[in-house]
Amino acid sequence: MAKKQQPIVVDQTPTELTTPKEEFNRILDERIAIGDEIFNRQITTQEAFKTNREDFSNWNDYNSEYLKHAFNKEYNEYKKRYDDAGSFSFGFIGGRTSPAQELKEFKDKVNYKLDNLKKLRAKTDLLKSTVEEKYAVAEKSMPLDKSQVFIVHGHDDEAKTKTARFIEKLGLKPIILHEQASGSKTVIEKIEAYSNVGFGIVLYTPCDIGAKNEEKPNLKNRARQNVVFEHGFLIGKIGRENVCALVKDEIETPNDISGVVYVKMDNEDAWHLKIARELRNSGYEIDMNKVI
Repeated sequence: MAKKQQPIVVDQTPTELTTPKEEFNRILDERIAIGDEIFNRQITTQEAFKTNREDFSNWNDYNSEYLKHAFNKEYNEYKKRYDDAGSFSFGFIGGRTSPAQELKEFKDKVNYKLDNLKKLRAKTDLLKSTVEEKYAVAEKSMPLDKSQVFIVHGHDDEAKTKTARFIEKLGLKPIILHEQASGSKTVIEKIEAYSNVGFGIVLYTPCDIGAKNEEKPNLKNRARQNVVFEHGFLIGKIGRENVCALVKDEIETPNDISGVVYVKMDNEDAWHLKIARELRNSGYEIDMNKVI
């Protein structure tokens, strides 16, 4: 006698966030910022390509795992869509691929993943959540340390040193990334680990030159690419009002970030007072007598 088939049980439970939407948005913003940095890297050697692929793999694995645990169902539709993004976009069976084609296919895959995260971020308000929004994100994340200031810099050691010494003069601790222990962390992981601060100073110094790709380019002084990236990362993590760009000499600054505070690093050190005021506005206890 044939056994009776058991009915297939389909889980009808609606997919819902198990974390506050504000926290979910914050994490997505951080992951998108890191992905943008990976996508925009200039790759000119096989070694650089290898490093970029490794960083992408780590970034991609983290994203997939995060989407698995951010909802009440581990294998939810948002994780599946992310995992599937770009999986059918390239690759020819039996053919030999040139380095240029490999790079293009890699960039395409990163872009598909980024596009998926950005679309998810754009519709977060429509997602259902099992938690009350009244639970502050601050209770779930590390508190911002208002005894430290994160300093983003390029190749201008003089500007970096002057800024760090001024922060120390105010009784605060400057956080300069290359001076911190790595602990086998990548550069991006170090930025994440050491940027739990209440304020960041971004040094826009003329370390590079660049221009639009046109017949007669108008070359202008620019900050290093890592400086612009870390500036955006800090804005996403600690808030635009808690980040100040300190600009040295004549230099081109990003024109697509609205509301950014730019302070001129003048030879008379008038910038000291302006930075001190910004720190006080961000909740730091500053003795203005130390500014003079």
